[in-house]
Amino acid sequence: MEPVMRYVDHEPGAWFLVEQDDVLLLDARYSYSALIDTSALIRLDDSERDAYRAGGHAYLSDLAHRVHHSGPYREESPYYSRDLYRSADSTALRAAVGAAIVDHTWIAEQHRTD
Repeated sequence: MEPVMRYVDHEPGAWFLVEQDDVLLLDARYSYSALIDTSALIRLDDSERDAYRAGGHAYLSDLAHRVHHSGPYREESPYYSRDLYRSADSTALRAAVGAAIVDHTWIAEQHRTD
């Protein structure tokens, strides 16, 4: 059985950080014109994990900004090949991330304020 993915942190409208079996995964939203509005799931490498430990939330906001501006839908982007949503497991990964963040989405926040 796969370890459960769990919510760690997020920046509304920009990114979610989830963890599974001590692996940190950044779900970074990106868009391009009116054509693309989706996210890339990036496994934090050792240097990114170290930078996250040092810089916390602000570092992840900067990293998500870099992912967005790199155009991760293009092969030239350094994040294109790292995007786990491009793998054969994309459907399962999207479901696992969705389950981990369900209580932290914009809609969930709205329900709590009603």
